Amino acid sequence: MKTRLFPKALGICTALFGFFQPVFSQNQITGTITNSKGDGIFYATVALYRQADSTVVGAESSDAAGKFTPKRHPRWLYYLEVNMLGYLDQRVGDINLPADNRKDFDLSLADDALTLATVNVTAKAPLLEQRADRLIVNVENNIASMNMNLLDVMKKVPGVLVVGDKLRMAGQSNVTILINGKTTKYMDVEALLKDLPGDNIKRVEVIHQPGAEFEAEGTGPIINIITKKNSLFGTNGSFNAGIGKGENWRYRTGLNLSHYQGALNINGGIGTGRNAWYEELDLVRRVGNDTYTQETVNTNPSDYLQANLALDWDVTSRHRLGFSSRWNGNRRDYTIKNITDVDFADASDGDLLLLTDNQRKGDWNMLTINPYYSFEIDTMGQKLDFDVNYVRIGNDASNYLQPVEVNYGVPFPGQYYEQPGNTEIYTSSLDYAYPLSKDMKLQIGGRFSTADLDNDLRSFLEDSTGVLQPNILQSNHYLFEEDILAGYAKMDWKKDKWSGTAGLRYEDSQSTGYSVTLDSTQERHIGKLFPSASLSREITKKLGAAVAYSYRIDRPHYGDLNPFVYYLDSYTYERGNPRLRPSLTHSTKFSLMYENQPFFNVEYKHTSDAMQDVIEQNDETGEAFQTQVNLKSFKVLNISLFFPLDFIPKITGYGGFIANHGKYDSPYLDQQFQQSKWDYTAFLNANFTLPGKIDVELSGWWNSGPLEGILNSEWMYGTDVGVSRKFLKDKLKISLGVENLFNRFYHGNVTYSNVQLDVVNKWDAPVYNFQLSYKFGNQHMKSKGGRQSSAEDVIQRAQQN
Repeated sequence: MKTRLFPKALGICTALFGFFQPVFSQNQITGTITNSKGDGIFYATVALYRQADSTVVGAESSDAAGKFTPKRHPRWLYYLEVNMLGYLDQRVGDINLPADNRKDFDLSLADDALTLATVNVTAKAPLLEQRADRLIVNVENNIASMNMNLLDVMKKVPGVLVVGDKLRMAGQSNVTILINGKTTKYMDVEALLKDLPGDNIKRVEVIHQPGAEFEAEGTGPIINIITKKNSLFGTNGSFNAGIGKGENWRYRTGLNLSHYQGALNINGGIGTGRNAWYEELDLVRRVGNDTYTQETVNTNPSDYLQANLALDWDVTSRHRLGFSSRWNGNRRDYTIKNITDVDFADASDGDLLLLTDNQRKGDWNMLTINPYYSFEIDTMGQKLDFDVNYVRIGNDASNYLQPVEVNYGVPFPGQYYEQPGNTEIYTSSLDYAYPLSKDMKLQIGGRFSTADLDNDLRSFLEDSTGVLQPNILQSNHYLFEEDILAGYAKMDWKKDKWSGTAGLRYEDSQSTGYSVTLDSTQERHIGKLFPSASLSREITKKLGAAVAYSYRIDRPHYGDLNPFVYYLDSYTYERGNPRLRPSLTHSTKFSLMYENQPFFNVEYKHTSDAMQDVIEQNDETGEAFQTQVNLKSFKVLNISLFFPLDFIPKITGYGGFIANHGKYDSPYLDQQFQQSKWDYTAFLNANFTLPGKIDVELSGWWNSGPLEGILNSEWMYGTDVGVSRKFLKDKLKISLGVENLFNRFYHGNVTYSNVQLDVVNKWDAPVYNFQLSYKFGNQHMKSKGGRQSSAEDVIQRAQQN
């Protein structure tokens, strides 16, 4: 497989390099910034402007000795501007390149007595920002209450519902999770959301219409989680610890350290803790005239350890090398208890009562290594990025399904499963940006990924003497390999009040699933073009409108293709579907923005061969199982309205309302499945400060209940509250919070074909949390008298203008 795709990957990379423009002779200046005593000034902002039109062409910060070396620039007439909090600005004009090439400037800044006398002020990004292609939720410095893990952070995202330990988006299914733009397709996403610390998150991007630069994978919105990257000069750190209590205790603690000096920026951290999950699942099934009542209690504690290390090295002013790495691991040892009561309509001996213990143990770990190289070819925006990502996932799990008591009849035999598995994922990407003019930019890129998965499910049954014997009918050693080659081109343009994008992406995927046990092979090849486009217009200075389109694919997960059976208790199991086909989605969205805040959106999606979880039933054995099937057509109309709470004095936050209509039309189980339903979601997140500098956060949501395939959900809601206060010059923060203070658990039902099922799903509620965090070090991003504008701030403002 790899030998077929490697020539294509090499061809795409060669074509990309063919686009790169030659770099002509450049010029450079240097300098030193000192104070009145002759000492070097650290972290002063040095910006270089074209003298003709005051266009910023580059900016950087001075090092610990006060030295600076702006990036190389072409022939032109420039002026230099230096500023630093606590000092008067200084400007040097008439810098003529190449006449002043390699000239060294010695600049002395005078003290600004007025600024030095003012109080400390810290800039804070707005919680929500609406951009042309995504909604940005700036969770860093905007979370007043609890921030235990990624699931807590997700609650800040408008429209995202955390139902138990599941992540949903109101009116949307098949949410795709990315971390720093990297896929989580083959990972245990639920474990990641629980184990990754929330205080390591900078922002969350919600992308409904992804451009060509994103993978075409997924039919729902993309949630791209961006972790923090150290921007503090000098040596800094933070320590955090927290405890929580629901049904059981949980805790977490972590330490982060960073050092940024000169061209080297290094940061790392380590954390450990315990997640104590609790869940109840109640099922009532009707099989003919018999009734099966199943109650399952899952107390799932897991101890985790995570560590991360990252390094950035500015080799020169235009070349940067770096890498990031992360290791996550958790260990689980718990028992799921099930009570099954079967009321036989025609049984003279009475009901069947079966108690079952499902003893589960497992070790899961994930290692990611991500080296990268960035080359800023010139100051006009021409840039080359090369990225490599390696992921290794190990899993060693087992569970022992033991009937504890049977009141009559033949006892069910015990079942034991071992499931060791290993996954390796290699990804490399090359991206190139070239500004064709001031208002037009071309992006092209290529990507190649390969994933190898080895899953060995070994099943055993107890014989009459209680000895475990191999059960070959439920054992399966399954190997899966998938290669994806992709290339894209995207054009961004702007003219007067109009702006837009047009992109085209090609993906060629080849996958092979091989059952070693059955000596059976399944191969699948998919090669498709995925177009995307957007068009925006500024209606007034405050009001803007945009329309966007995308075409995407959702490929089956390897676990959903594995046809073998995995029992959860004696009457329910999971089973894969080897005939599962990929889903394809056309999506169009219209948006209105007010002051760059989300306001009003209308989105329409049509998915063919939608992959949907369903529950089917065997009336002869009374067993029910969950699997995935393709439903021929699924159409969604989604209307959302957002509003900020800033109009209320001293309150920040947002609220919103979402109306969603889902419609299915597909043959299924020898019938025509035609069902549709409107469901509605309301949400609110409010932040305010009480006397005594106590920050308060209140959040809540309500959902009328969606239609998810044949499963019809009822209404539910949840509320969280949190308070926090800072001490010791804002270095220490103490937080108290309550999750699910008031809520209604999940209720649903299925009435289709021979399946009649009622579902009630309960989880940990309420959960009380306490957390403290302490920052230490130089904290050079904040200075006495206000906030120092960084070089990145100067460039960002220039780009916005």
